[in-house]
Amino acid sequence: MKILLADENSQRAGALSEILKADSSLEVIRLEGYESLISAVKAHVPDIVLVDICRADRDGLDSVRALSSSGLERPVALFVDEDDEALMEDAFAAGVCSYNVMDTPPRDVKPLLRSAIALYRRFQETAAELKAARQVLSDRETVDTAKKIFMRNERCSEAEAYRWFRRRAMQQARKLVDVATDYLRVHTKDDAS
Repeated sequence: MKILLADENSQRAGALSEILKADSSLEVIRLEGYESLISAVKAHVPDIVLVDICRADRDGLDSVRALSSSGLERPVALFVDEDDEALMEDAFAAGVCSYNVMDTPPRDVKPLLRSAIALYRRFQETAAELKAARQVLSDRETVDTAKKIFMRNERCSEAEAYRWFRRRAMQQARKLVDVATDYLRVHTKDDAS
């Protein structure tokens, strides 16, 4: 497992790095002071990122937010020195997938990281499923809108409108929603003029 350790406090980062390096199955990469979190993730492609181990401030969470929206998303675990519910909520909203208090025994760090990665993957799967479901609903709405306009323009039934769009999609070897989108593009311009 490749771990990117992003902590500005070099003593703290060094101590955690030594604990993690004791496990030969973990590769620990420390973020250099001049390097941004995004460029470090891009360069090293870690399995997980540990951010601001002692007390994550808003700057640390801003880095996590930037990482989440960069397209280089990675699971991010946060180890803090004290439990803080408001910080935990902010951390999860920023994209942290595991929030842990620092008094975690060293032997428990690796299982926590593995569970953070598993939780992150499950979240990504759920997000992808949600995006696909939203796309299906959006496509269905587009086709339904196109059928309604077609029915009004051609004075026909819904079944006839659907057959027309389906036949057209098959003739053009395109998706039904693409034909409906093209139809709407042309006929909503006509309605506007």
